Amino acid sequence: MTERPAATDRWRVASVIQSHPVIGFFTLALALTWSAWIPLFLIVPSPTSVVMMPGAFGPALAAALVLWLRGASVRDWLVAGLEWQIGSKWYLVALGLPVGLALSLGAGLVVVTGQLRLARLAQAVTMYPVLILLTTVLGGGQEEFGWRGFALPALQSRFDALTASIVIGIVWAAWHLPAFVFEIPGYTGSFAVYALLVVGISIILTWLYNNTGGSILLAMLTHGGVNAAPSIGATLGGELPTSSVSPYVLLGAAVWIVALALLFRYGPETLSAGPAVSTIAQDTAERTTEVSV
Repeated sequence: MTERPAATDRWRVASVIQSHPVIGFFTLALALTWSAWIPLFLIVPSPTSVVMMPGAFGPALAAALVLWLRGASVRDWLVAGLEWQIGSKWYLVALGLPVGLALSLGAGLVVVTGQLRLARLAQAVTMYPVLILLTTVLGGGQEEFGWRGFALPALQSRFDALTASIVIGIVWAAWHLPAFVFEIPGYTGSFAVYALLVVGISIILTWLYNNTGGSILLAMLTHGGVNAAPSIGATLGGELPTSSVSPYVLLGAAVWIVALALLFRYGPETLSAGPAVSTIAQDTAERTTEVSV
């Protein structure tokens, strides 16, 4: 009896992912997200970032699929990554760092535009807890199951933390390309400048992930904050003229100051006070899954 083509195709996909799990993950993350985004961007009139929410689960689904195909427990991976009993100082970092970056953005806007506006600040601050909850769960934070929860430890099993951060940052930026092609609000201007910003954020998130023993939860919270907090900074200055400096440059300058300071303090090898996380945790520290590139 001959094997059915569908079964053969599944076996081939599983075989490739077994041999090259990181490449398989990146490919699946792009494919799953773009196959959701592009049709929606074409169908929905004047799409906004809200339309991106379904496709934003692509990296998480890709990571879960790769782990499943490799015979790992997806449930245990989720439980370990979402462990919430972490030192309180790291929650302060995850919540405070994005706000600090946003205030730096606001200061840059004030300098460039020559205007200081405080009228909308109270409203932005009031709405921020709701906004960060949404961005953590639906508006970007959920990506961290893939970028930091899978790709980072897998890459760090072979490369240093800085190299892993740069690779993820480049793919992470490229993952947003359809948003730039369709000029979704918030994704306009120079893609190269945006990519540089994303690589800087990737370095910061590697530092956080390695220093918290591989916390996906805090990476999600920080990612959500980075997406939400600029709404606070944007209220402080005037409107940027189209010919003026990009907000990506203003925010990117602050991000890279932090990233370079972390690299100087901890070094590119681990970006951490201890070893880099190079295994994907499952259930307990004693049970881990090694993933080669």
